[in-house]
Amino acid sequence: MRDCWSVAAGLLWFSVAACGPGQRPPEGCDGPSFNLVVRAEDAPLPPDTRINVLYGSNQEGEPYELGKPGRKQAVFCEEDTVQGGGPSESPETGTGALDSGGAGGAAGSDVAPGESADVWALRCRLYTQGPARVDVTATGYQPIKDRKLSFDDRCNVEALVTITPLLPEMDD
Repeated sequence: MRDCWSVAAGLLWFSVAACGPGQRPPEGCDGPSFNLVVRAEDAPLPPDTRINVLYGSNQEGEPYELGKPGRKQAVFCEEDTVQGGGPSESPETGTGALDSGGAGGAAGSDVAPGESADVWALRCRLYTQGPARVDVTATGYQPIKDRKLSFDDRCNVEALVTITPLLPEMDD
């Protein structure tokens, strides 16, 4: 009888193990979930450009506005003041002129103190650990609402968002 209980216990354990969860959930990313780049079509971004990233249980979103420090929970942005290039560099140090919070600045450019440099791209690292959505608004440009960023169980997903000018209104 004792052998029957051993066999029954073994079968029970095997059936529970075989019917358990199919796959382990993916581990979190070591780096950002997304590398988001926001730019305007053939022009610098307007100074009032704003993004709002919605992710996970944060359905209110995490906003970022050009020239202002962000909350830095999951959205870390840098303002690129070099047309068509990478992050701005300071000629003295050769390092990025903007911190990872993206407070904006004119270091390394030909802009007088007190003036702001044109921002050609907003480069954001999003640490969402899953899918996200982004809204983008700027004066004179079509707003982008609820643009889905697909995660697909990968990290460092490249996402490019280009805002386009508003169409002129037609007079009847």
